[in-house]
Amino acid sequence: MAYSIQLHNSLDKVSTEHNALALKFQEFARFVKDCTQTPSVANHSISVSLQHLDKGFFTTTFASRTVSFVFTSILQENGNMEGCVQCFVFKEFPEPKQIKFGEFKFDGTGHTNLKLPNEDAQIDIANNFGTLHIALYFIRESLSS
Repeated sequence: MAYSIQLHNSLDKVSTEHNALALKFQEFARFVKDCTQTPSVANHSISVSLQHLDKGFFTTTFASRTVSFVFTSILQENGNMEGCVQCFVFKEFPEPKQIKFGEFKFDGTGHTNLKLPNEDAQIDIANNFGTLHIALYFIRESLSS
């Protein structure tokens, strides 16, 4: 019985952490959309759709490529949850499919495992410059896929 209570408590903690990570991801998605609508970025013709954000992903379209940013959470060995965003590019030919070409991870505070070029600080997904850098980086990487 004690083990069942421990499992229940563990799942409660994981659920709370997952929900907090999902909110960080949603904040990231909304910020990407806001950034791509600013005059300095809007001229790049990047469109962002938050239509499926409640299902854990959003898409960007640029240069005839649709990139999906897909959120999930992963239980680490220490018992804490970590957010993971996998990036897929949609290919129509020869058959429709999603091709994974990148990913990044983030913690509950929004710190990612990514760094800005020539800097030591980790990028935060809720930081305006860092957020835009992440999105533009993966959109550019999709051009090679």
